[in-house]
Amino acid sequence: MTVLLTYLAKVIICSAVLYTYYHIALRNNRFHQWNRYYLVLITIISLLTPLLRIPLPGQAHEEPSAVLTYTARIVTLREAVIPAASPVISSGMLVNIAYVTVITLLLIRILISLFKIKKLIRRSQVQEVPPYRFVKNEDIKAPFSFFTYIFWDPHTSLNTQEGQQILKHELVHLQEKHSTDKLFMEIVTAVCWINPFFHLIKRELALVHEFLADKKAAGEEIGGYAQTILQMAFQTKQFSFTNDFFHPPIKRRILMLTQFHTPRFSYLRRILVLPLAAFIFCSLAFVADKHPAAIGSLITTAPPSNAATAAVTDTTPNKVKVAKGAVKPPPGVYTSVETPPVFKGGEDSLATYLSRNIRYPKAAQEKGTQGTVFIQFIVDKDGTVKNPATVGKKHGNGLEEEAIRVVKGMPKWIPGKDKGKTVAVQFNLPIRFTMQEDGPSTKEPKEVTFKPANNSEVFTFVEFPPVFPGGEEALAKYLSKNLRYPAEAYKAKASGTVYVRFVVKSDGSIYDVRTLGVQNGYNLENEAIRVVKTMPKWKPGVQNNHQVNVEFNLPIRFTLQD
Repeated sequence: MTVLLTYLAKVIICSAVLYTYYHIALRNNRFHQWNRYYLVLITIISLLTPLLRIPLPGQAHEEPSAVLTYTARIVTLREAVIPAASPVISSGMLVNIAYVTVITLLLIRILISLFKIKKLIRRSQVQEVPPYRFVKNEDIKAPFSFFTYIFWDPHTSLNTQEGQQILKHELVHLQEKHSTDKLFMEIVTAVCWINPFFHLIKRELALVHEFLADKKAAGEEIGGYAQTILQMAFQTKQFSFTNDFFHPPIKRRILMLTQFHTPRFSYLRRILVLPLAAFIFCSLAFVADKHPAAIGSLITTAPPSNAATAAVTDTTPNKVKVAKGAVKPPPGVYTSVETPPVFKGGEDSLATYLSRNIRYPKAAQEKGTQGTVFIQFIVDKDGTVKNPATVGKKHGNGLEEEAIRVVKGMPKWIPGKDKGKTVAVQFNLPIRFTMQEDGPSTKEPKEVTFKPANNSEVFTFVEFPPVFPGGEEALAKYLSKNLRYPAEAYKAKASGTVYVRFVVKSDGSIYDVRTLGVQNGYNLENEAIRVVKTMPKWKPGVQNNHQVNVEFNLPIRFTLQD
């Protein structure tokens, strides 16, 4: 519901701005062909621009997503609310149903009109006069055209000057394919019937068609042609999307016929719409990318004699259990804020800093010690890094001490913010120490390069995260359709949020499904796991143009309706 309303609001805003410019600068001018293309294009632009999502460059490192405590491989938890009782029709559903019902009725009206035209052709006298077909019938009240057909009433003679002018007029409609524009606008106004500006554009486009046809059909006989329009002005229009000769308002048609001067700044009026269109496009199509770019596995070589070594940021979540041994933050320190702290320059700069400053301890090199050290520290209000400490399993041989040393020597970060205020935030940083068995030994560090993920490596953050087929709305529908409130939980009136963690493999399949945090019991966890395991294949995550395994967290809230 929210998505539909947001889209319609953006469409209305876009069409309102562009049509207002037309009304002020382009309307009632003699460049009719330009106006025709403009009206069609602003309709298409208004429909398509709100659908675009172009990430702004340079945004990736500024607004990482937040969840519980922050890590270099953070995952956004998206909450799906599952009602306890059977689904009921909400106000949002009623609005959607009403909107779609109106669309259906309007489209049916168009189909009925098309059927009537086809039926009229079948029972009429049709004469092939290439490039058009001439249709005569007693039921036709006034001449009009539709695609390659010209419909003619029995009361208008082709042999008179008026009849010839009307025929020329309808031929222009055929040659310039005005019926295509009209049918397109009929469909658009049916689908977006709530947008008043599309109805104004449709009416204005129909008038522009008449201006074009009038100009070519009148030729030098402008006075006589204007008189013909006035004499036949009160004929009845039979179909909403046909090209009728007697199209109101007559005053504007005659005004366009008799207007010979070129308006001032004619060319400038047409060109100025380009910056306006560019502004609208940038305002609606470009969005801040809320997904921080992933740090790939970074390799640097250290100077031992027999083995090259590496200090890298961790991309394998199973090697570090964040919850175990985690230190509870002191009072006044946040673990979740609106805008998390960021290393100056973003994650790439953080990776470069670590790779340049970490030195593999000699004791660890000699004993072949490797593993992931998880550092927890506080980014203070002024960006200072405080209280670095290790959590989780100890590896020894100097790995923890080296990680703490490098974190203590970090420059100031960009502090986190919550509700517009700068706050202290607890941050978690995994650093993986690995021994590189093969490769020449060098005394100088090599250039930092990206190491492609192997088939078994699991990422917790990637450039393009995995997506459920159809997106978040489809995921919510899948959960609401397939989840069943456990009878045991319903009897005990138990409710709560179950955090499900699973891995989306590089082929989109789901595995390693488990729950996190405090157990709610009453089979809530079992039901959440059951539904996640039966999910269809996802669109896999992508890192460095490769599909990779990605860990995903999904909170499912079970609530009992009163």
